[in-house]
This record gives sequence, C-alpha cells and structure tokens, in this order.
Amino acid sequence: MEAIEVDDFRTRHAGQTYWCGTWLGGCGHQLFTKLYTDRACHFAHRPDPEHTSTCTRRASGVSSADHLYIKHGLLDWLAGQDITATATIARDADGSIGRDVLFAPAGHDTLQVLLSDSSSSSATGAEDPSRLVLGPEMTPDPDVLLRQGYVNRIQLVPDGTRRRIQVGTERHGGTIDWFDLDEVELTDSGLTTPAVAEIRRLRTTRRPIGVRAPKAPPPQSRPTARAVSDETHGIPSQDRDSVMAALQQAVSVGRSRTEIRRWLNQAEEVTHGGATAEENDLIRAAADALLRLERGVGVPTPREPTFQERRALQKVERLLLVLPQHTAHGMGVTLRQRNQLAQAAEKASAWLTDEQRFQVEEWQKDPEPAPVPRAPQAPRGRPQRRPEHFDGVGLADAVRDVLEHAARMGETVPLTDLCAQVKGLGELTESDQVQVLRRVRPTARPRSAKPQRPALLTALITTDTGTMHPVYQQLADHAGHHLPSQADSAWTDTVKILHDRYRTP
Repeated sequence: MEAIEVDDFRTRHAGQTYWCGTWLGGCGHQLFTKLYTDRACHFAHRPDPEHTSTCTRRASGVSSADHLYIKHGLLDWLAGQDITATATIARDADGSIGRDVLFAPAGHDTLQVLLSDSSSSSATGAEDPSRLVLGPEMTPDPDVLLRQGYVNRIQLVPDGTRRRIQVGTERHGGTIDWFDLDEVELTDSGLTTPAVAEIRRLRTTRRPIGVRAPKAPPPQSRPTARAVSDETHGIPSQDRDSVMAALQQAVSVGRSRTEIRRWLNQAEEVTHGGATAEENDLIRAAADALLRLERGVGVPTPREPTFQERRALQKVERLLLVLPQHTAHGMGVTLRQRNQLAQAAEKASAWLTDEQRFQVEEWQKDPEPAPVPRAPQAPRGRPQRRPEHFDGVGLADAVRDVLEHAARMGETVPLTDLCAQVKGLGELTESDQVQVLRRVRPTARPRSAKPQRPALLTALITTDTGTMHPVYQQLADHAGHHLPSQADSAWTDTVKILHDRYRTP
C-alpha cells in the first residue's frame, strides 16, 4: 500500500495486465494501479466513459478473500501430510460465496470450514462436530461445547503481504488456544491440535471409585544439579542446553504464545528427571509469561511504527532487494550504499526481522567493499588512454538501466557511484564518458497524450554532494536543451519531471 512498494511491484510485473476478479463478485473489467504519497495506494477500474462496467463487489477489506487463502493453505497443509484432497467453495442462493469451504481428504471424513452464517450452512448442521471448523465470528453450539468439550476455530493473521492460517481450540468456558498449521494434524478423530489432544486424554482417563493409585517407589537418591544423562532420557546434554537457551530467548524477546509453548514443553521434557535451580526459575518464568499472553494480563499494547520508522523499514527492504541484484549483474556496491543501509536499519531496528538483521550485518562486514572511484579526470602529466575494448552502446545501455532504476526509486546518482556500478565507465577519459552519456536513451516514452517537456535521463547524474553535475550542462547543450541563466532551478525541475514520469503509469 506504500508508494515505494507499488513502484517496485510495477517494475517486477512490467507489461502484465490486471482484471477485476469475478470470484469475489467483481465485474471482470481491467484494473490499474494508483500510486499515492498521501494515502493508501490501491487498484482501481480503468476509466469507462460508456459506463459498461457495473461492478457489484461488496466486500473489499483485507479479509474478503480469506476463503481463497483457506482453500489454498489447507490443501497445501494436507499435501504435506501425504493426504490428497479436493476443496469446494459453496455458492449461496443469492450468489455470494466465501462462507463455506468443504474439504474432502482421501481416506478421511470431510472437513467443513464455516466462516459465517448463511441459509445453506449452519454450525449445528454438521453430522460430526469434530469435523467442523468455525470462523472467528461464528457462535458455537453450546450443546456441542458441553458434549464434546471443545470446538475448533480458524483465523487468518497478517504475515507480511500474505495471510497466515491459525487453528484455535475453544474450550468450554470461552478460552481459545491458537496454533499454527505446523502444530495441527488431521487424524481419524478429526482436526487435532495440542489442546484437542489434551482434552481427549483427560476425558478418556478413568479411575475407579475407591481405588487408590499405587505410590511410586521412593527414589534411591536425589538428582544432582545435572541429573539427566543420555542413557536415562536419550537427550544429549548439548540438546538440553540448546532447548533451555531457546526458551530463554523466547521469553526475553517476547515471542508468540505458540513459540513459548513449544520450547516450554521441550524444556519440561528434557528436565523430567531433575532440573537445576536456574532451569526451574526459567521454566516458572516461561509459564508465567505464557499465562499472561493467554489471558492478556500485563501485556503492553504494541505501538505502531512512526512515519520515520516505517520509511526507514521500507528503505531497508528496498536496499536488501537491490544490493544482491547489483552484485549479480557485476555492478559494485558502494560504501555510500552500505552506509545508507546501516543508517536505515538503525532507525527501523525495532521492526526488523531476525533474517533482515542478519542480512544487514552480512553487508556491513563484507571484507571487500566496492571501492568508490575518484571523479573521472584525465591526469595532468599525460592523457588517459582509451581501453582497447570500448563498447559505447553497451556502456550507454548499462548507464540507462542504472539511471532508470534511480528514477523509479525517486533518487539521483553521483557520477562516482555510476562509475562504480557500470563496469568500464570509470576507465574512460572525460570526453569518452561524455560520448557514452550522449547515447543514453530511455526504454519507454511517456504514455500521456499531453505534450511532455523534454527531460534528459542523464539529468539524474549529480556531484558527490548531490548538486547538478557540470557534465549535464554539456549534454543539455548538445541535445538542444539550452539551460537558462538559472541552471540549477531548471535542473531541479527536470529531475522532478523524471521522477514523476517514471513513478506514474
């Protein structure tokens, strides 16, 4: 929804077309992307002077396509368990869809996902309640809760640009435990989460009245500080240390309930035969943290990132995408770009993922950063010689690619950075460089039918301080764009025209 994301989206999907999907009640007419800097970017219908488009799509929120995510996600999840399945999205009498998704896994009974009430589906209509999964807004049948002890629910949570599926188990009393799909499985008893397995175990455990369970024999000796061995529990000490370290990190960093519960269960397993005082303290702290998360007690409300933090995060994401591309195409990564990445990462530190932090550190500790060449000037003693292999057209195309990328990003490029990114350009004499820059032509012309003011792409080349480079004066004169006395003002207008032209369809 941000302008920088839309610009990157257009670059990666240039030449493709987009249409209003009929699966969500759309009209099937063509769409285009609308870019804004003061509000959320979005898709919009193309102008329709004849008013032939009558789009009746009612839902346009982020959850309007949840049924499609659920169909795709659960089919992949079943395939990961070697279960072949088909899925059907029911259509109601009024033509609306997305309320009911029915799965037919091979070798198992059907599984029904009911997202909302409808005339053709009901939460009480399923033959087996264990085969029914309810949406977040659905009210469960109280008789089913009393008889079965639970109902399963499903929700989708934001995960970057996608939606991640979670399955929850609501107990009799209203508490819900949520789990990611990697903790859920389809068994002969239906959809099974760790909470469902525990409820079934407690309900099937029977103890005859008046019969006492035999006492366990007293231990021969109290366990020592590390009384867990490989022979006793089959868990190497290094695995035990890694489990406790992972639990410590999950609690201290404030991970999700799912991750804390996973490491807490493993910690209780590896310390079953005895634990040190430090391990007991850590397990108690993890249990308290998990309880607070589940009840929502004492958990601070997460703040939203500020405008500066959000822009810094976008810059980190863009640089982490662009820098590997520069390396792959043989273009050097300058020290200036590394510093920009470090500064943006510092501002957005609270919102970076572990993977992003690792990538930023890798770029900063690169043992051989690309050197920043000096400004191309011929030596005083003797003239610089032209390289034997001088491909002016190829160099011009490479310069054009760098400049057009900068235009899409709304940036300019110092000549020193340009020489570092275009191999062979810095080895030329100043006159040869001018000859190459004269050949730079854009790949596409403006689409607008209105007259366009001429703007040389090479106007984006600047000095190291970000001001107009003297070479632009020569290039403008050669192209017939004679600059007025206020050359800096005219150059600034040209740069703005280029940025607007490349950021607007």
